[in-house]
Amino acid sequence: MGRTTVIDKEAFRRVAEKKPVFTVEQGGTALGKHGLGPVVEWIDLGANVTNCMYKAISQEASYFVKIKFRKAFSLKVQCRVTALLHETTDLPVSEICIFDEDTDVFGYPYLISNELPGVNGMPYFEATTDQQRCRVLRAFGSVVAIINKQVVSDDSLPRRGDLTHWREDLQDKIQDEDLLRVLPAACQAKLPAIADLLDKIDVVPEPSSHGLLWGDVALHNILVDVEGRITGVHDFENGAVGDLLEDQLHIVGDFRTRKPREIYGQTHYQEEFWSGYEEAGGVRIEPDETYLKVRQATTGAGFYWFWEVLGVLHPKTPVWLEDLEVGLRQLVEIDA
Repeated sequence: MGRTTVIDKEAFRRVAEKKPVFTVEQGGTALGKHGLGPVVEWIDLGANVTNCMYKAISQEASYFVKIKFRKAFSLKVQCRVTALLHETTDLPVSEICIFDEDTDVFGYPYLISNELPGVNGMPYFEATTDQQRCRVLRAFGSVVAIINKQVVSDDSLPRRGDLTHWREDLQDKIQDEDLLRVLPAACQAKLPAIADLLDKIDVVPEPSSHGLLWGDVALHNILVDVEGRITGVHDFENGAVGDLLEDQLHIVGDFRTRKPREIYGQTHYQEEFWSGYEEAGGVRIEPDETYLKVRQATTGAGFYWFWEVLGVLHPKTPVWLEDLEVGLRQLVEIDA
């Protein structure tokens, strides 16, 4: 584990933006290794703080090459979920999805997938008409339901969303010696109160239905044609098997917080999504107050992910710790 810097917005921004660059020669080697032909054009698409994404154009087809240069989520999981959906559903996922964990080409694991038709669903949704938005959301709801209904019988995917041991998980996190060494004194001062609250809570939420999780249910992970029909479904790095509320609450949160509010704040858009979800056989789960408060408290410890992945504490770490303490106090009141 590298040395972690202090909480600093500029330091976080610099680390997040610092990414390796990969050449067309390396791209050609990767495609050639898997029999996909020479690369005639190599376009850097940016991606996020954990991946580099390139569009590789050969003489016969176009591919996307995603290179995992920071450890977070999993290209192997993305490949597994894509293959499963390709085999068991009619969803428009990539037909070619090759995961190579060797580091001989880029120095990091990478994934190659074929290019799917269409444009990014989110900017399309925001720019189109009300009627087309409703159409997209119904179809989107259907896609999510189909994914959630899939049964995975082996252990090829991670398990997530089990809140049965949430107290123990949080206790382990706030006692981690590596984290304690780098947390500023003001943040460390909050931990005894948090630990004391955890000792006072004996709340375990009721388990809910499980299934295949997309892990990042969002309009930017679908592709659509000019009529708003879904032509591509992708990005399953955070896929898992687990509590379906993980996916369901993700989309609910998007509707509640995403901007512009004059679009995402429209109540009937949520209704269109759930209509499509239920028509495709999905069952919407209504979590009780205890579940939501436990989930909120658990999510409030999210600062740790940024520390592990970027080697730098997120500027919101103090806020997350305050939210965690507030959430735990609410749970103490429920448990009293």
